[in-house]
Amino acid sequence: MAGYKALQQKIMAAFTLPPKGSSIAAAVSGGCDSVAMLLLLREWCKIRRVSLCVFHVDHALRASSSEDCRRVEELASRLGLKFFWRRATESDLLQNRGDGVESWARRFRYSAFAAMQAESGADIIATGHTADDQAETIVMRMLRGCSLQGLRGIGSRSSMHAGDKVLKIWRPILTAARCDLEKYLNELGQQWLEDETNQTDLFFRNRIRHHVIPLLNEIQPGSLAHIIDLGNDIESVQAFLRLRAAKFLKKFRCDAVLEVGKIPVSCLRREVLRQWLIELGLAEHSTRSLVGRIDDLWVKKINGRFVDHRKFRFTRRNGRIFFAAA
Repeated sequence: MAGYKALQQKIMAAFTLPPKGSSIAAAVSGGCDSVAMLLLLREWCKIRRVSLCVFHVDHALRASSSEDCRRVEELASRLGLKFFWRRATESDLLQNRGDGVESWARRFRYSAFAAMQAESGADIIATGHTADDQAETIVMRMLRGCSLQGLRGIGSRSSMHAGDKVLKIWRPILTAARCDLEKYLNELGQQWLEDETNQTDLFFRNRIRHHVIPLLNEIQPGSLAHIIDLGNDIESVQAFLRLRAAKFLKKFRCDAVLEVGKIPVSCLRREVLRQWLIELGLAEHSTRSLVGRIDDLWVKKINGRFVDHRKFRFTRRNGRIFFAAA
């Protein structure tokens, strides 16, 4: 118990830089990571005189989920914090089709965050992503065939869109190892909840967590830290490319038309195209595959060639690429 203060100071000192705001909502599932984040944030907010409350999202996918909600509410009450929650309705669950459970749960979670933010007035939503999550994410994206953009992993801050709302997301403990968070809670005598689905290999992330990461650490101890360092290096490169791409678009883009007379290096071209897709409102389609196909139009100077994707088309004509919806 006596050593928890030193560990608390160590983890808090490594908090990532928060977005601007005067009130924070801690998104707490009840698991180790989010409970540890909540206790650490409570101390951090006291020091900085920042308002703190608790958000909980019940996806209603497990019989025990309502009990999880009750336990998180009890913890918030014990800490003297306001508690806000949302539970998926039958109507919400009916939308759980097409992209799979994980994609649906993510969409529902952020829509619930938007509703709770409006109710609570919180400026920032803090989530309990850790260094372990970062390494898992990078490995998952590598195996799925990501681009340079994907290799940078999870950002410590991001803006998420939920309908017409923009949410400021902060991941304060992104540099903290899960084992340190478990040690911190154990020294405090603070229990946490274990989601039984986390122990199965039902989801892709669980298979990476249970099998791939331990194997990498067995083959090469310290692999997790090396993967995270690689993600940080990629983020630095990506930040440089984003800036160069923005300048290129400002000069050579006019709404749905991109001038492609100049041919920059491949990594810059692809970042230009990725940002262009985002500006066209096609962020969800800015995949490595589609960017590569449009890049092919850019490099091969053949008039009339086109790329069809879903309900839109990109066509090369007279040194320009034109976007048109079907």
